[in-house]
Amino acid sequence: MGTELFGADWPLVKDAFVIAGLAVGGGIGLGALVFGHRKKGAADKALSSRNRGPRGELEERVRVLERIATDRPAALAEEIEALRGEKMETN
Repeated sequence: MGTELFGADWPLVKDAFVIAGLAVGGGIGLGALVFGHRKKGAADKALSSRNRGPRGELEERVRVLERIATDRPAALAEEIEALRGEKMETN
C-alpha cells in the first residue's frame, strides 16, 4: 500500500514518521512532567502557607526561632514584646 505511494523511498518515509511520532510523544511526556512538577510545587506552597495541625504549628515555631536567631537584638526585643502582647490577648 505505502510502497506504491512513495516507491523506493518508503523505508525513509516510514522512519521519518517513526521519528516524528517519538518526538511528539516525548514532547507530550516531557510537558506532562513539567506541568506535574509545577502543579505539585503550587500545591506544596499552598499547604505550607496554611498551618495544618501540629506539624504546621511546629513549622511556624521553627520559622520564628530561626528569625529570632538571625535578627538584630533591638528588633528581636520588639518582636518578643509584640508576641507577648498577642499571647496575652488570645488568653
